[in-house]
Amino acid sequence: MKRLAILLMAPLASAFAQPAPAPAPAPTDPAQFRAQYERQYQRVEALRPDMLVEELRLRVELVASRGSQVGAASNERRVRGFESALLQGLQEALCTGEKSPTTAPSSPAEPVVESVTRAAATQRLRTLGADVAEISAITQRLIDGQGAEFCTLRSLDDVQ
Repeated sequence: MKRLAILLMAPLASAFAQPAPAPAPAPTDPAQFRAQYERQYQRVEALRPDMLVEELRLRVELVASRGSQVGAASNERRVRGFESALLQGLQEALCTGEKSPTTAPSSPAEPVVESVTRAAATQRLRTLGADVAEISAITQRLIDGQGAEFCTLRSLDDVQ
């Protein structure tokens, strides 16, 4: 009986013993990254801010569930953790002193891409360059739509 229990628990133990995944790799092809970013930015351009938050959550949920061995498991904690880390990182990078929270909308802003990458790493999300480009575009569009109000948000739930 003990032997059976050990055999059944071995895969679970090895899953916990694996090291944390590395942060999202830098895009190998900057032109492709930029094209994916621009496509996504244009695709979500007409969405209301609250819908942008939902689009962001859906995209992060998709990334979080990729490769999941338990398809029915909820990733809500990881999505909310990602949101929180992303908002904090962006506000630290964009909302200090005289800086404006907006940048050129059609180009991937470095602080946005870095914040997305760091937030993904905190939640151990396995992101690809395309994921980072698309999430960055949605995030940038959200920042552009919120303007100065972005710096006063406590949570993405406050976006209207």
